[in-house]
Amino acid sequence: MTNKQLSLEQRLDRLGQHIVRARLFLDLYFYFEGHDSRQGIIETMREYNEFFRFTPHAYFISFSVYIAGVFENRRDTINFRALIRDMIVTGDLQSSQELMIEALMAKAKSSADKVTILRHNAFAHRTSRMSYDDVFRLAKVSLNELRELTDLALDLFNALATVRGQNEQHFTTLPIEDAEDMMRALAKVSL
Repeated sequence: MTNKQLSLEQRLDRLGQHIVRARLFLDLYFYFEGHDSRQGIIETMREYNEFFRFTPHAYFISFSVYIAGVFENRRDTINFRALIRDMIVTGDLQSSQELMIEALMAKAKSSADKVTILRHNAFAHRTSRMSYDDVFRLAKVSLNELRELTDLALDLFNALATVRGQNEQHFTTLPIEDAEDMMRALAKVSL
């Protein structure tokens, strides 16, 4: 085991992967829990109840851990603040780019703080001071706000990646398409 920090390119690449994974988990959560899609799959989910009982919850926890992580402010983890600081030190960010990045960070702050409340109090460090529902009431975050946060995170990442000459990341619909195919196959088996 080494104490050497990953290179800026490696950390930036992983940050992009974390954002794409966060969106993937959020999209899967929406698929299984969203009113429109759930109506068409609920009977199949009930047929395989013990599997689907906690699956959407696991997707939401995974989303929360990944997206809160990219917005935290620690120096020893892979997150925007640490990468932005390092890119300023290396001279990668010019003042106009830095202003644009900071504006995107400011736009994401409220939603990122809300997800952090969920992560720290409901999932990663389950608080003993309030109920699970109380944590969600405290966070006051909507599912659409979470989706917008992943869009902002991807915009931020792609802006930083462009500055460093790295490939942009993009969200994919393939996991949802596979989930839809899986649910159709399971529905046929259940008949």
